[in-house]
Amino acid sequence: MDRTYPSRDEHAGRRRELQGMLSAMVDSAADRNGIELYLSTQAVLGFPVPCSLLVTVEPEDPGQPVRLPGDMVADGLRDKYGDGAQVTTLTLPSGPAVRCRRQETTEDTRDLGQPADRPNTVLDLYLPVPDFAAWMVLTFSTPMPELADAQVELFDAIAATLRWS
Repeated sequence: MDRTYPSRDEHAGRRRELQGMLSAMVDSAADRNGIELYLSTQAVLGFPVPCSLLVTVEPEDPGQPVRLPGDMVADGLRDKYGDGAQVTTLTLPSGPAVRCRRQETTEDTRDLGQPADRPNTVLDLYLPVPDFAAWMVLTFSTPMPELADAQVELFDAIAATLRWS
């Protein structure tokens, strides 16, 4: 907050608006059982470059003693998001993964003032958790279509740094 609007008096209204937006994002992450939430505070030439990363875990299913194969997860994502999603399986340095790039406008983002004709670009990466039947899900998001391709490259690079220990 202080980096974005350093003057508490001069920017009081904008600080309140940003506080409300951040609170809504945190509440949404908590509703999705998020275990970590990262928000970009980077600016280029004085303009913020908004993006986020939400880390969640799809828990083990007690009725399913083994993890679903990545191909089945990919098929499920294709069914869920339809033709607008680009779903692939790949191998990252951390191991096999399922990658899903899509666009979405949610009720939360509309409540924050995002126009419906400017959807978020979302990149979900499903990574199998070693020794468990669970999947860790990295959900990257940016609301700027003009920067989406560059942001997705950055998201892929961040995901490629993951290592299990």
